[in-house]
Amino acid sequence: MFRPSDPQRKLFDAGGLLSARQREECEKSWAGPFRQHCLPILRGIEEEFADLFDPKMGRPNRPVALVVGALVLKEMKDYTDEETMEALQFDARWWYAFELEPHDERVCPKTLYNFRQGLLEHQDKKKKKLAFRRVTDQLIESLGVKVERQRLDSKHILSNIAILTRLGLFSETIRVFLREAKRIHPKAYEALGAGLLKRHGEESHYADARKAEGPRRLGVVARDVGRLVARFEDDPAVNSTAEWKLLWRLYQEQCDPTLDPEEPGKDDDDHGEGGVCVALRESKQVSGDSLQTPHDPTVEYSGHKGKGFEAQIAETIVATNPVQLITEVEVTRSSKTDLEALVPMVQRLKEAGHKPEELAADTGFSGAKNAAELAKEGVNLLAPCPAVAKPDPQKAYPLPEAKCPTEEKAAGEWLRQQEASPTFAQRYAIRAGSEATNSELARAHGMDKLRVRGKARVKLAVYFKALACNVKRALRYWLQKSKPTEGTACLA
Repeated sequence: MFRPSDPQRKLFDAGGLLSARQREECEKSWAGPFRQHCLPILRGIEEEFADLFDPKMGRPNRPVALVVGALVLKEMKDYTDEETMEALQFDARWWYAFELEPHDERVCPKTLYNFRQGLLEHQDKKKKKLAFRRVTDQLIESLGVKVERQRLDSKHILSNIAILTRLGLFSETIRVFLREAKRIHPKAYEALGAGLLKRHGEESHYADARKAEGPRRLGVVARDVGRLVARFEDDPAVNSTAEWKLLWRLYQEQCDPTLDPEEPGKDDDDHGEGGVCVALRESKQVSGDSLQTPHDPTVEYSGHKGKGFEAQIAETIVATNPVQLITEVEVTRSSKTDLEALVPMVQRLKEAGHKPEELAADTGFSGAKNAAELAKEGVNLLAPCPAVAKPDPQKAYPLPEAKCPTEEKAAGEWLRQQEASPTFAQRYAIRAGSEATNSELARAHGMDKLRVRGKARVKLAVYFKALACNVKRALRYWLQKSKPTEGTACLA
């Protein structure tokens, strides 16, 4: 049952029970500005989460401001759920920040889990991003952050998976499938060849091969997949499972059927087990959106970045801003290029009311088509030209017009004129700061390898981590503003 936070302040919250010295120390930490500035914002958006709870049934919910705030601070500190609960239970700064009494009931790990699950399962897909969007909008407004100049960059992220070789992918997918087949169809499992079960049983380490043995073993595991497909393809008890679907996907993406059986060599581990009408596909013929691990089927592969996802991150770069904030973040497929992410990101910025006039990005986002599409939205693309369209160093280019043309060919020429202009290097230099933001998100907030799997959970984690970064920057600004002569404030 949804119940908003009680607007009546408590008579004996942590602020009143702490000593004067303790209250002073809380004010000097992140807890002071969080209590003063962030807590009212969180309380103001509580009603927007009301539909996550039954309107009549069940116990009243924990205050949404407390739950969302705890999730933000969790990512600001890069804590686990357990560490977050411990901080709420024992850290006086957290009590002070949320205006809690020492004996108030706290949230538990299940509360955090259920809230996140509600966001994930909500029919409105935008619900996952609601906290980021609403709190960021409020921060932009309250701090007077201007958004006319922004920069965009992508960051490679990884879910909570092991990085598998191609041999490891085959072996692990077969092992996961056999475990499920044994559970639901033990007789069929026991009828499989002893060699196959030995290679891929629970205790097997078949993927741990020397580099020289890898290619030979790949042929073996491809035939093993073919054997399993032939055995269970018409077995409804097995082929309705998620594990079978993963095995079938692996078979379709990595193997080709043959007219004649592929016979094992005399030195192969499956020698004597019979030929299989399947051949291993060449690795260069396997697409980047193929299965990368059976434990997270949404992970994809990028040739130069590896397995994982891409986070597209837009950030303000107006020199007069009191603090620069992340205005938009989105998780995209790793097998797709940054070129395809630019226009959708600008559309999202437009929908949020934070469309820039100029957007700085690297060459991966650049090109005549993208420049023209952005121009139609009234946005100039500040980026070097692609390698195939660089300005001729022997040619003198006129200064570009103030606004990029909306016609593709003219937009390409405008990009060349912009890059050839004498002020381009100085104006474009600020884009390099995106690397510092990416490093900050990875180092301070754990946006390198996440603790979750699955694209939906990855998205939710990224939204909260980006929000945590914004909140941290705002808290640092408010602390510095209140104590201008004491140097950089501590957010420990």
